[in-house]
Amino acid sequence: MTTYFCMRHGQTDWNRDKRIQGQTDTDLCDEGREMAKKWGESLADNHFDCILTSGLSRAVETAEIINKALGGLPMHTDPRLAEQDWGEWTGLDKAAFKDLKKQIKKQEYKGFEFCPPNGESRDDVLMRACDAFLEFSEEHEDEKVLVVTHNGVLKVLAYALSGLEYLPNETCPIKSYKVHRIECFENEIALGEINMEL
Repeated sequence: MTTYFCMRHGQTDWNRDKRIQGQTDTDLCDEGREMAKKWGESLADNHFDCILTSGLSRAVETAEIINKALGGLPMHTDPRLAEQDWGEWTGLDKAAFKDLKKQIKKQEYKGFEFCPPNGESRDDVLMRACDAFLEFSEEHEDEKVLVVTHNGVLKVLAYALSGLEYLPNETCPIKSYKVHRIECFENEIALGEINMEL
């Protein structure tokens, strides 16, 4: 069994400004680097075998900072762990989102089929993330892997593995900036524990 300990990257300027990043390759801001440094200190007593990260800079940089405290573990990247592609909505801030309220609400009732114009659906994100975990598990059986990815990836995994449909009336099962344990065994993925403290 491969055990994944999954977390979100540190904060960026776009996070702070409440702009949709999607797959825009933004860097951490100073606050995000400080967050990653503290996480590294908190995680230093854990015995991870390696780190797996999205290929986007904000996730890689978070992992690199944490890895300094972990003693320099092997690092792997997989583009399939990138954030959802938000298509035409990429870069929009909270105010612009309000103007699209009706259009967005219509999409939200589609659950996993939610798909921004010219972007990708939540279901697409779920499928590629699951494929990444399952394939990585084949080469890293019985290992403990720290995963640094994105909020959208963590949410689709949490909703799907909790048996939810990702509809507006459902409460999001996870909280930001926590660690979530996912287990892979014999080509199956299961949710272990969510919202673990860093």
